[in-house]
Amino acid sequence: MNRWTRLSLLTLVGLLVVLGPGCDLQRFTANSSAALFTRAAGGIQRHFDYELAGDALPSSIMTVEGLFRVVPDNRDLGLTLIRAYVSYGYGWVEDDMQLAQDRGDLDEEERLMGRARLLYERGRNIGVHLMRLKDPGIDDALTGGHEGFVAYLEEHYTDPEDVALLFWTGYAWGSAVNAGRDDPEMILTLPIARALVERAVAIDESYFNYSGLTFLAVVNASLPQALGGNPDRARELFERVLELTDRQFFTVQVSYARTYAVQTQNRDLFIHLLREVVDGGDPLPDERLPNRIARRRAIRWLQRTDQLF
Repeated sequence: MNRWTRLSLLTLVGLLVVLGPGCDLQRFTANSSAALFTRAAGGIQRHFDYELAGDALPSSIMTVEGLFRVVPDNRDLGLTLIRAYVSYGYGWVEDDMQLAQDRGDLDEEERLMGRARLLYERGRNIGVHLMRLKDPGIDDALTGGHEGFVAYLEEHYTDPEDVALLFWTGYAWGSAVNAGRDDPEMILTLPIARALVERAVAIDESYFNYSGLTFLAVVNASLPQALGGNPDRARELFERVLELTDRQFFTVQVSYARTYAVQTQNRDLFIHLLREVVDGGDPLPDERLPNRIARRRAIRWLQRTDQLF
């Protein structure tokens, strides 16, 4: 999205505020703009400049938030907003957090981790809101125990159109748990995130470059077996996704290295996976920005090799 498009959309949000709530013209204009935002979102994925994309995302998020306030029942706009929060939190806020960690700036590291958690929680809350619009029984399901929640998802979410909502809500929730891993109450909600992603995978495992399978691989690699982790299953999933993506979606290699390879102390695998990313070029133009982010992470993790092994 170029500078003039962003300025126009910001002007539009200002106009919507002036029009006030309850105006039919306001809703029509907001829904029309929501469709534009949804179509334009893919352009960010293909962008080549990490810094430029990161500078642009906050204003884009605030613009979409303004539109979503006017049309909170617009599912596509809500999904765009969840993705934006997750992407910005992972790709830029956590990146700054890791830089602070490398500097030994513990206060800044803690501040940024807290900020990332809030961004992920906002994405999670939007997802639950959209699920509530689909069926208000979600609130009872969330408090009715794990087996009941899984049964609820299997009954109410059966269509391929449900996959994006399930995946992004679960992904945002899981990211919030990871950012708040020092909070025991937060950790206890991880099975909810896992169930959401598992349901998305059951309907369409290929969604977003098989990212649901990658998420489940990370969970299996990161958790102790007493809490549901399974390193063998993790490696099986990682290897399967690498094959399915032709090893061209580099987030998979970085996730594989930083979880399974570290947990099992497989130094050779760790180095091999990350070198593959660093030397991998630009194999997927449609996923150029995620691959650039993965490459930044790969370089940083390689620099930590002797600390981790």
